[in-house]
Amino acid sequence: MSRWLRRGRQALCVPLIAACVTLSAPATAARLGDPVVTVSGDGATVSIGAEGAGRISAFALSGPPRLAVDLDGMTAPGGSVLGGGIVLKVRNAQFDADTARLVIDLASPSRIISSGYSDGKLRLTVAPTSEAAFAKLVASGRSTLIAAPTKTEKPAVASARPAIPPVVKLPPAAPVKVVVPPKPATTAPVKVVTAPATKAPATQPPRPRLAGRLPVVVIDAGHGGKDVGTISVLGEKKYEKDVVLAIAKAIKKELDASGRVKAILTRDDDTYLRHRDRFGIARHGNASLFISVHADSAPVPNASGATVYTLSENASDAEAARLAAKENRSDIIAGVDLAVETNEVTDILIDLAQRETMNTSAEFAAILQREMREDIKVRSQFHRFAGFLVLKAPDVPSVLLETGYLSNEEDSKFLFSASGQQRIAKAVRRAVEAHFLRRLAQR
Repeated sequence: MSRWLRRGRQALCVPLIAACVTLSAPATAARLGDPVVTVSGDGATVSIGAEGAGRISAFALSGPPRLAVDLDGMTAPGGSVLGGGIVLKVRNAQFDADTARLVIDLASPSRIISSGYSDGKLRLTVAPTSEAAFAKLVASGRSTLIAAPTKTEKPAVASARPAIPPVVKLPPAAPVKVVVPPKPATTAPVKVVTAPATKAPATQPPRPRLAGRLPVVVIDAGHGGKDVGTISVLGEKKYEKDVVLAIAKAIKKELDASGRVKAILTRDDDTYLRHRDRFGIARHGNASLFISVHADSAPVPNASGATVYTLSENASDAEAARLAAKENRSDIIAGVDLAVETNEVTDILIDLAQRETMNTSAEFAAILQREMREDIKVRSQFHRFAGFLVLKAPDVPSVLLETGYLSNEEDSKFLFSASGQQRIAKAVRRAVEAHFLRRLAQR
């Protein structure tokens, strides 16, 4: 009988080994198929093979108008196909290790009016919309089209392991050695089969960080050293230079935690830096974005809320001109008169004709407004323009963020609190991530 049982175990061994090899082999990432564009009337339908996709989301981009679609759990072969009608072209590329991106280049502002997933294919119907409606769509950010189609679309996965479920379901006492020869070996296969199952969660980590060179973001804490900036209504020792340094450090910590950018501080202690040194750090560090952090003051105590400024030689209003004049004087306060700074500063002023940098700065300001207004008080006229010297790096998109008013008691308490600094930092992090996501889709 023992020889007969050994032969039974040997007979069972081969299929079990084959099953174990199949289970332990690394899964091949799902791959996007080739897109097909079908024109229908004023609209068009984009169809693409997306077998195995996870969450599918989309957002709109302007200048020129585009629709970006992200498919989790997919790889993209890269490339593009010509479209038709309102769809000029459909491009695909790998956004990160876990996400494939589809970009639909549009002939005119359009939106996705319906989306569907069946038989492993994603179908998106695109129709024209107005300029105003498209602008709102861009501002609204990302939306989910399909939550998780793979949960209902992959029956083949279950059929790939036909022999395993009956073995796993047997209770430990089920084998009867005399009657059914293969079943005494059920104890061993159960251990083999359950090992991959326990490891499966480890192969599904959170969204991976971007590989390759990360974009550099320079966070500039305004003032410092002998230049204390604005003094808070909370007391003599409550200086702008100190609170903006704390906020800048909180922003850097958030950006570092994201893993999607490299954050650099212009100063991390009570040191004074000239304006040209500040944006010089950004230029020499090949920064993709420069954020100068400040806190405002006003003659009236009821002024409150955050504001963002981008560069313009013509101030958007009298208040912007007043603030720029105040901030720009800090170089003179430190004993450096910018009037005698000839070649470099003059060259930078001439370089302001570079429209692309200023346009990108304005785009980031709009994203920052969207993210900050969620849980931070902002001014009704949030985005303003002024000739801040610290924003005059000609090749680095730059904004100056006035986080609130130290002349306002409520704003001051918020800015000096750890929770307030954290809320500002998280909003800036969301804006930075959305900004670079958008820039990547524009490539």
